[in-house]
Amino acid sequence: MKPAYTRAALGVALALGMLGVVPGVAFAAQPSCGDTLMANTTLTADLDCSAYNGGTALWMGKKGIVLNLNGHTIWGGGSYAGIQTGVDTNYKKHTTIKNGSIANFDQAVFLDYSVGGTVKNLHIAGSSIGVYFYFGADNTASGLTISGAFEGLDLYGSGGNWITNSRITDSYYGSYGEWENGDHFVGNYAEYSYAGFYEDYGGNQVYSGNTANGQPDSGAYGFYFDCDDYGFVNLFNNVAKYNSSYGFYTYYCYDDQNAAAGHATWTGNTANHNGTGWYDDTSRYAVVKNNTANWNDSEGFYLYDSGHMVFTGNTANHNGSDGIYVYDNYSPYFSPAAVNNNTANYNDSYGIEADYGVPHATGNRAHHNGTAPDDCWNIDCNN
Repeated sequence: MKPAYTRAALGVALALGMLGVVPGVAFAAQPSCGDTLMANTTLTADLDCSAYNGGTALWMGKKGIVLNLNGHTIWGGGSYAGIQTGVDTNYKKHTTIKNGSIANFDQAVFLDYSVGGTVKNLHIAGSSIGVYFYFGADNTASGLTISGAFEGLDLYGSGGNWITNSRITDSYYGSYGEWENGDHFVGNYAEYSYAGFYEDYGGNQVYSGNTANGQPDSGAYGFYFDCDDYGFVNLFNNVAKYNSSYGFYTYYCYDDQNAAAGHATWTGNTANHNGTGWYDDTSRYAVVKNNTANWNDSEGFYLYDSGHMVFTGNTANHNGSDGIYVYDNYSPYFSPAAVNNNTANYNDSYGIEADYGVPHATGNRAHHNGTAPDDCWNIDCNN
């Protein structure tokens, strides 16, 4: 008979060995460049793929697996150096990539037709695209720090994604999107040379608590949305500052299929120290409430053909032209439904100006503007 301690040692060894066959417990060893991961993987050292020319450093090979960088870095050879992607989700659902750094790739993380994927707590540097959302849906990106990218985030043809609490600096675009639907951007910060948050042809998007800081004499657009009547964007408590063109630019942000029911809601946003604080072109039925546009070089708010818009409780002070300008509002279809209870003081031109008369404008206040005592034109104020 074996001694008791021998039997105990064999029992421990057997138990440890069985861990490898328990579902969800298996972990792969430190991978090599070009590997396809088939089990949860935790890096034990940096993975230097700077000399590897296979196209992708790591592939996710199975749904539901986790790649934990464990504080380590996956290195590429520099953008356009032959290795394109740091980690590719490879059409797999519910994968997770977290806790480390990815540097010097064309795209650091490629959410390739990914559904329900998670990317979190990553530092991404020196890559052309930080995280690329390509088709797929319902992915989550949070706690990212992205620097030195052409596009910090690129979203194309996907939907239902949540991008939260991430910081993007030294980029051309903080975030760039096309054909997106139902995404949420919450609590993100961007510094950039062209646009902080930029979208073409999106619909039903939500931006809340984000900051687009163009820095003095740098970024052109803080928030740029060319909805082109594919839907609308909802904007809550965002900040756009130091953009040479527009703090907020919104174009045709309404639902062409059901305009009466589908409309944009823009509340509590701030546009200060931009070229123009907010420029809207033809966003039907939008509700624009309690926003602020101060100290902009030109108009605080410029409303162009903003038909049926409800514009109420907004503030435009100390702007270089009109505080609020309602342009080309020659018929009910092109004119706001209401311009009420707004404040426009100390602007270089009119406090509130309209091309044509705006009916039913009540409670507006405009004082100490460049045209005083006629602080408003074609619109009632100070009564």
